[in-house]
Amino acid sequence: MGRNNKTIDRIFSEIVPSNGGDLYDNFFAYEKAHGIVEDETLSAMKSFYKFLIDSHKTSLENIAAIEEVIVQIRSKHAIDKELRLSLSRNYIYARSIFYRRGFEIHDIRVIVGKTEDHGSDLDSLILNQDFRDMAKKKLIELMDSEIESNIKQLQTVISYEEN
Repeated sequence: MGRNNKTIDRIFSEIVPSNGGDLYDNFFAYEKAHGIVEDETLSAMKSFYKFLIDSHKTSLENIAAIEEVIVQIRSKHAIDKELRLSLSRNYIYARSIFYRRGFEIHDIRVIVGKTEDHGSDLDSLILNQDFRDMAKKKLIELMDSEIESNIKQLQTVISYEEN
């Protein structure tokens, strides 16, 4: 479940910051922060760049948000091959690959049960079909909740822009 998993490859989510203006502002403030005097060409390029960003910012953010949902749905379909189990204290966690903008770790985790109920042999549990089904069900419920929330947010933004 490495960082370079093709299931969560993205394009626009990588270039459109999830924290809005902070990255854009930092990019434009580089010269001032480093004591660099802008020449005419640099100033003109930055002005044109800013114009293009401002003209297309909303569209790019919407594309990145749609891309996030697409990647999340792909992740949901990849649970069978991406399912992993781990222990923390006496809890058994299931995790699978799942991209969320703004999160550094690209997985999603749920508590499946306690070791006192299921044991702590993760190698056996991962092969136990009933346990796998329970873990997948809990992961899918959480994934669906995230996906639904993102779609509702998109629908709100899109309907606002249409009016």
